[in-house]
Amino acid sequence: MAKPHASGELASINKIPFGTGPNYLESGYMNESASKAIVVVKLDEAARRLGCHVETLRVRVRDGRLQATRGPHGAYYVAEQDLVELPVPRRGWPLRRTFTKDQREASWDLVDAILSPAKEWSKRELALVGELRASPAANTRLYRLISVHRLRKLGLAFEDIGEELGITARHARRLFGRRVFIALRRHLTRGDRAAAKRERELARRQSRLGRRGGGRWRRQSESAP
Repeated sequence: MAKPHASGELASINKIPFGTGPNYLESGYMNESASKAIVVVKLDEAARRLGCHVETLRVRVRDGRLQATRGPHGAYYVAEQDLVELPVPRRGWPLRRTFTKDQREASWDLVDAILSPAKEWSKRELALVGELRASPAANTRLYRLISVHRLRKLGLAFEDIGEELGITARHARRLFGRRVFIALRRHLTRGDRAAAKRERELARRQSRLGRRGGGRWRRQSESAP
């Protein structure tokens, strides 16, 4: 390996022969050569130049986005030309996308793609979605669940979704892990069971009233002269 320069920035720069240098991620020694030499930079120095953490570049080396070679002590080196062409890594989360109020309202049209393709349920599910859109207070839990999925499908970040619905970003992430069509189907099934129970109770009441009316009519008939 070449003797380090006095300059701090150039201390990690070496020259290796282009044709005989070690292959991608292959361990080997870097020798000086006067012909076809390319300039390489140690990975930590490359990270300093790009203004990112060295582990960020290690990840790119592992997944193949950045080619590198290994030095005699296991350190990674990258070609300076590859470093110039590498997009600067962004810090933090990607920039949030912004949407107008009309675009957010139009996201209700995306609900159809979220629901189950089962035809026997789709009409009832869509009808329930329409009721919740018109009256969110009818079932706030379902309204939030549907809205998290439609707004996420639109492209909103969980933080923006939480602000839109008056919940935390963590709550929005938790709701996004639930399936909309299952929640809608459970709600409809509970409604069917409740309606069937009411019908049975009404039938029993009518039956009791009928028996009482019949007994009264028989007693009146027996007491008549």
